Amino acid sequence: MSLISEVGRNSFKNRFIMVSIYVGLILMGITMVVPFMITLTGSTSNAFDYERFSPLPKYLWSTPDRFVKCLVPYFNGTRGWQRQMSAYAPEKPSYWSSWSLIGRDDEGVERFAAAYIDKGNRKIAADYAEFMDTYPLSDCFAAATQIDTITFLMEKFSSEYLARHPGENLSGKQLRLKALELLGNEWGLPFSSFYSINFNTEVSYPMDFQSWFPPNSNPKYRTYNDFKAAVSAHIFTPGIKGKWFHYLKEKDFKGEKLFPVMPSAPEEVRKLWLEFKKEHAPASPTIPYALRAAWYAYLNSEEVSLLNNGEKFSVELYNKLAGTKYKRLEDTPFPVPASFGQGIQKFWHKYQQERFPLRLIAIQPSSELNRQFQEFVKSTLRQIKIANGLLGTNYKDWSEIILTEKPVQGITAAENNRRDLWKNFVKTLPAESKIFSSSEIEYQKFLLKKYGSLEKINREYGWNLNHIEEAFPQFMPAYAVTFAQNETNMTFGPVLDNYKIIFDFMIFNGNAILVTFLLIAMTIAFTLTVNPLAAYALSRFNLRGHNQILIFMLATMAFPAMVSAIPAYLLMRDLGLLNTFWALVLPGAANGMAIFILKGFFDSLPMELFEAATIDGASEMQIFRIIAMPMVKPILAINCLNAFIAAYNGWEWALIICQDKSMWTIAVWMYQAAQWWGASPWIVSAGFIVVSIPTMIIFISCQKIILRGIIIPSMK
Repeated sequence: MSLISEVGRNSFKNRFIMVSIYVGLILMGITMVVPFMITLTGSTSNAFDYERFSPLPKYLWSTPDRFVKCLVPYFNGTRGWQRQMSAYAPEKPSYWSSWSLIGRDDEGVERFAAAYIDKGNRKIAADYAEFMDTYPLSDCFAAATQIDTITFLMEKFSSEYLARHPGENLSGKQLRLKALELLGNEWGLPFSSFYSINFNTEVSYPMDFQSWFPPNSNPKYRTYNDFKAAVSAHIFTPGIKGKWFHYLKEKDFKGEKLFPVMPSAPEEVRKLWLEFKKEHAPASPTIPYALRAAWYAYLNSEEVSLLNNGEKFSVELYNKLAGTKYKRLEDTPFPVPASFGQGIQKFWHKYQQERFPLRLIAIQPSSELNRQFQEFVKSTLRQIKIANGLLGTNYKDWSEIILTEKPVQGITAAENNRRDLWKNFVKTLPAESKIFSSSEIEYQKFLLKKYGSLEKINREYGWNLNHIEEAFPQFMPAYAVTFAQNETNMTFGPVLDNYKIIFDFMIFNGNAILVTFLLIAMTIAFTLTVNPLAAYALSRFNLRGHNQILIFMLATMAFPAMVSAIPAYLLMRDLGLLNTFWALVLPGAANGMAIFILKGFFDSLPMELFEAATIDGASEMQIFRIIAMPMVKPILAINCLNAFIAAYNGWEWALIICQDKSMWTIAVWMYQAAQWWGASPWIVSAGFIVVSIPTMIIFISCQKIILRGIIIPSMK
């Protein structure tokens, strides 16, 4: 029955009140829905669009947004990614200093994407894929996302353990623990979980520093090299595996279908893989290091400014010094051609001598250079016995020392010492004695070898280069083709990965799901017994001091939980209940507010019901169970809902009282995940969405009982 009659609804006042109520309800509903939608959108984002905090992701309808969003895994987290990205994508605005800033620059994103979308030259992209197929990974960088790192390490060390222990029958969780132990032994570091491991140090190595060499003696770095090889083989590029198998089917390939295709694969498979990459995915997330970015940074440094009378370097100054007419510094050649003016040559020679990475330098040994090297080693180490001890050799005379073209890899301590001697000697040599290399130089050699001349390169590519040194590895055209071929998978694949890693995290970490389920069951059981029994006793029996008891119960609500945390912890410790379910449940088994409200409900019940039941011979417990409890279902539903939320979401007390990780609840593990994945908040957002589902289900299940008992009261 409506509270307002049909006649009453015709008045302006009542209509205004009704409209105001509806508007208020809608606004309150929005305030609840919008934050959830922002969290949901955050779980589908990455570093590019996470900080937009929008209820709807723009990439759903914006192709430029998708283009830039999918570019994040190629650069995010690597050292100096801004300079690297500027080198490969000159259209990148100079003020794009962070991905969050890029995400907020809608107009800039539109302009940037427009310069590359649908403009990827397939021939250029295919040649880039062919070049990258042979370019050494040691001079490439690969952004290591948290999910890719975790997935790779789990699969790698699980496979290694099974290979070392064939026939051993282990569950998924047991295999995960054995793999983690194997990883810790190999790296020499203890780990409590795969989820806390990352390659942040490895992706931040200073590849542009002159004296830096890959730390090949570090087992973690060697694993990172394996990771780069897997990334180069598109193991983490969404959708590539399915396309590759479909491609093999189209080619009627009869051999074993391999993925990823590594250098150790059969030659026939590798040839097909290269043709597949040229067509479907020419740009892998492993990118050759653009040394020209370091050269441009050097030109913009304070050192060069001081050498140039304090004038800030610009493309105009470059043209003045080199006698050229370039429009952007990023278009200038690398290395600097010998025909350019002496003004720029002065800076180039200084960069070669003082900044050019020694790992990219080789020398052509000669008898004179070998003699100089022997004298250098002799003057450095002084005694042949000391030299043998440091270098792991057995020389009898200094003349036995041989200068190599390149330094040794540097895996053992002796090899590292030999490499240090080599690089310190090479530093003393003039530029004319050195052979310089970089991704740019090798790409230029690749083009000349394939096409024969700069004129033919210009004709094939539609370029208008004046010097071969202006040709750089064409990552962006290759990425544009890769994006066009895999747009849907590259956009939505990482979204599913966020949720996959959360489910994996919940299932394989401790006993989170089981512990949480048992904790909730025990908590609700206490809520349905202790509180109603206490309230019923206070309502039915004329207990002495019952008013004081109620006041005491309500007084406990005046103090925050943190005040009682320490006394409660000490009590549980003294009782020997730490790391048990009892410690989780007992401190909150009785709730003063719940007892107070239930007593009020019991007080409101007609005494005639209890008198009739007594006359019929019912015991007090039967009256409580059959008469009283069904009448207070609404408040019991509310109490159960509150108890569920407290037990399910409460992580502080669970973390304090249970130091044993096997007793951690889902809420505690999510707190731990927020610490581990602070740099990837979109994964944490996905976790919040997942763990909120049970709460939503419970609320929906209880709401009918609550509404039926409170809004539409009835008595049977």
